[in-house]
Amino acid sequence: MRSLKTFIRSNYKWLLFLVLLSYGSLASEFINHRFEMADLEVYYKTAWRMIEGEGIYRDVESDPYEHYVYKYSPPAAILFMPLATAGFPAARHIYWALLTFIFGSVLYNMKTIFNRPFLRKENVTFSLILATLVVGTHFFRELHLGQVNLLLLGIYIYALFLYLSGKHAGFGALLAVSIFIKPFGLIFLPLLLVRRRFREVLWFVGWSVVLFFLPLFFYHDPGTFKGLYVSWFNEMAIELGNKQSFLEPGNHTIFAVLVRYSPLRWIQMGETGKLIYQLVILAGIAFLILWFLFRRRIPGGEARIFIALTAMIPLLAFTSYNAFIFTLPLVVFLMLNFRGMKPAWKVVFITSCLLIGANIYDLTGRQLFDFLWEISVYTWGTAGLLLVMFGNWSAFPLRNKMKNELFA
Repeated sequence: MRSLKTFIRSNYKWLLFLVLLSYGSLASEFINHRFEMADLEVYYKTAWRMIEGEGIYRDVESDPYEHYVYKYSPPAAILFMPLATAGFPAARHIYWALLTFIFGSVLYNMKTIFNRPFLRKENVTFSLILATLVVGTHFFRELHLGQVNLLLLGIYIYALFLYLSGKHAGFGALLAVSIFIKPFGLIFLPLLLVRRRFREVLWFVGWSVVLFFLPLFFYHDPGTFKGLYVSWFNEMAIELGNKQSFLEPGNHTIFAVLVRYSPLRWIQMGETGKLIYQLVILAGIAFLILWFLFRRRIPGGEARIFIALTAMIPLLAFTSYNAFIFTLPLVVFLMLNFRGMKPAWKVVFITSCLLIGANIYDLTGRQLFDFLWEISVYTWGTAGLLLVMFGNWSAFPLRNKMKNELFA
């Protein structure tokens, strides 16, 4: 009870702000008759189909009454079974509350990992509130649609906490769960391998095998079980095939932005050329990360690389723009270290935050919103945040109550 009182006393301001923001948005949904959570409905229906042993991958053309198609793995549907048993009206409210809780947990875990003892509580609270506002538009989008990006972010950051605490099995389990929702979590595997964190990798592989076979509880026939994964792989192939145009305005990946704003836009690239180009960019990013990790060692460097990789996810994978909510941990880290930046870096940081969070339809209007969206304003903002992070690599010493060897 005493620890709960201490927690509330230390965090009530930013928690209250988050709750008011979230449920103010919910009130707006009701007023405007927009409380639908369309993506959650897909997960909800899929969970029920799995419970009843039905097929979970539907073709819109063959089923004209089905407006949404499930595109994630069979094990991911199991995560939504508790919501399915609650009924969809209740499930919407539960999931809204869950996403709000997850957002708060990300802020709290970031505060725990990166808070420095000499920072005033008021400064930490202010930083968390500002960080919430920066990604607010993406947070609202996640809530409105009932998507899974925020769920994934919560998994990543709690997994980081377990990783730094030496909880190998828990870290491996969370990373395995995440890749069956979306395979973004594979971005962390190279970091584990170069840091020789083989126990985490083995736990990840073991949990992945367990999760892979979980649908057998609902589909006892081996042929049906195999068909689930064949359908899933087909869905992923379709998604990848539909999202390879570098000149498409909605492509916010670093690969597309570099092509659109450089002479590369005039070069005709075939499929092999695209692959080589992407591999060259990835190799360059990997080299820079390894440089900072091994040649410019600092306390907390591994944790910083983890949140940098998290922020890079929407730069490397074609996805919806609200996936830039993955920049939240990086924004929090830089907010906590804002006072230590030189004036020029402060300008870059503030500008980057505006690029990520200020393109709000209700504020900018349709024409300006579409223009900023088409020029991939979120990509430029994320690149700016990463520039500030690595440009001040040695300027933010990390001192924390956790064991020093965890930050080696």
